[in-house]
Amino acid sequence: MATSRPSSTSDDVRAVAGTTAEIVKTRGGPVRRHAQITGFFLTGLGLLGFIPGITTNYDEMGIFRSGAQLFGVFTVSLLSSTALFLYGVTVLAFGGSVRQAHKNVVLHALLLIGMGIAGAGIVANSPNPVLPTDAASNWLYLALGVFFLIGGTLARKKEIEENGVF
Repeated sequence: MATSRPSSTSDDVRAVAGTTAEIVKTRGGPVRRHAQITGFFLTGLGLLGFIPGITTNYDEMGIFRSGAQLFGVFTVSLLSSTALFLYGVTVLAFGGSVRQAHKNVVLHALLLIGMGIAGAGIVANSPNPVLPTDAASNWLYLALGVFFLIGGTLARKKEIEENGVF
C-alpha cells in the first residue's frame, strides 16, 4: 500500500508559484504586453515610411539623405524606416520572457533617445549625415524613447506587484 506524504507549506508555495509563472508565461503580464505594444507600434511606424501617399515626396527618398516626409512632417529615409521596422520586429521576437521583454524595450527606448540626440546635434552638423534630420523627427525619436522607457518602468513595477515575478 502506498503511503501518502502530507503536503507541506513549501510544496504549496512552489505549486502556486509555478502556476503564477505559467500564467505569466502563457498570457503575458504587463511587461510583455507593453513590449508587444511597443513592438507593433515601431514595426508599423517603420512600414508607414515605405508607403507612398502616407510618405510625401516619396520619389525623393534616399538611403541616407532624403526629402521624403512621413505625414508631411517627419523626414524619413530608407535607413530610418528600416531601423524602426527592425527595432519593432526585434522587440516582438525577443519578448519571450518577462526579463527579455523588459530589456528589449529599455534597449530600444535608449536607441530611440540616442537617435533623437544624434539627430539634434551630431548628425545635423555633419557634412554627410547618416540619418535625415529635422526638428520634428528628432523630437519624435526623443518622445517615443522616453515614453517607451517610462512605460517599461511602470509595467515592470506593475508586474512585480501583480505577479511577484521579474
